[in-house]
Amino acid sequence: MQYCVDHPEEISKLAKVKAQVSEVKEVMMENIEKVLDRGEKIELLVDKTDNLSSQAQDFRSQGTKMRRKMWLQNMKLKLIVLGIIIALILIIVLSVCTRGKCH
Repeated sequence: MQYCVDHPEEISKLAKVKAQVSEVKEVMMENIEKVLDRGEKIELLVDKTDNLSSQAQDFRSQGTKMRRKMWLQNMKLKLIVLGIIIALILIIVLSVCTRGKCH
């Protein structure tokens, strides 16, 4: 106690150092909380990215299936039209040949 009474300037310095340490401790605690929050946000973003990637893959495969289906449907339609044209040509040729103008 006598030392504290004889040297008040050192006690004041010690109090300042303790206050600075306390302030640094509070700042570090806030920083740690921010880092933890950021970590949670990063994990959330990673999950959303994985989900979006999966949805994009599904969309791509469905698009490929749809393109193949539409191509097949288009080819069927073209074949039907071609068949009708060939049938009409055959009918015209046969009707002309049956009238006696065929060699």
